[in-house]
Amino acid sequence: MEKFSARRLLWAGPFTAGLAILANLLFYAVTKALGAQYRMTLGGPSKPAIPLPVLAIILATLVAAFGAMLVFALLLKITHVPLPPFLSISAAALLVSFGGPLSLTGETGLATKLLLSSMHLISAIVIVGGMIFFSRER
Repeated sequence: MEKFSARRLLWAGPFTAGLAILANLLFYAVTKALGAQYRMTLGGPSKPAIPLPVLAIILATLVAAFGAMLVFALLLKITHVPLPPFLSISAAALLVSFGGPLSLTGETGLATKLLLSSMHLISAIVIVGGMIFFSRER
């Protein structure tokens, strides 16, 4: 049975948040360089499409990372085997998170929706994997 440390999680959470932000920003930069527009309609379908602000990527990734950290910390407190429920909750949260980009309306194109969904997947892999790897007791 693997052991995890809440103490290690205190630095693993912010560290993996930073890694996930870097991974998403790299993905964003590469796809923009390849021609992706990232134009989205916010505030209703009658509003004009605007470019995705980089700050939105950073904030969304931070929220996801710290949410995952809090869930993992809670599971470390209440169960002796936190990994299976953490993975289940993380998978469910990932599936629910796809609703955000896929429900964008107006001038938001399918390519943008799929690219944003890809960023959700990147975040999930880096955050969940990082928290598990870095909070594991050696």
